[in-house]
Amino acid sequence: MPALNDGPKQPGSQYPKVWVGGGDPDVKWAPSKIGDAASILEKALETLARTSALNNVQTHGILTAAELGDWDAGQALAGTTQNAHEHITAVFQDFIRQYAAAIQTLRKNAAHYSGTEQDLTKHARQIGGGQQPTSAENPTWHNVPSAD
Repeated sequence: MPALNDGPKQPGSQYPKVWVGGGDPDVKWAPSKIGDAASILEKALETLARTSALNNVQTHGILTAAELGDWDAGQALAGTTQNAHEHITAVFQDFIRQYAAAIQTLRKNAAHYSGTEQDLTKHARQIGGGQQPTSAENPTWHNVPSAD
């Protein structure tokens, strides 16, 4: 089986070296990009809501005992389809709740990240003797003298 990741490998290991933080440790995140991702997901969720898919599953996704027939196997199957319908509906509802929660988390992360970058910029200005990073989204920390 070919390797899924051709990245560097740890000595004596068959698995690629993975940075614990996920992704490249030198990645710079822009709060606006995180917000854009949240907006894209939000639009997709709104589109799903407009399809009435959840309502359709709730109202049309069940087979009743009457529809399955008035015989012992049909009646037994009705109980199974009822349980399956309830489970599918609950999973669908939970999916929508979790999807919305992910959107909110992205928005909070963007706000917190932006605030942290601004605080770091302010702190760097205080310890750097007036030399300032170019911006909170694209800091030039290497221009700031050490506090040591």
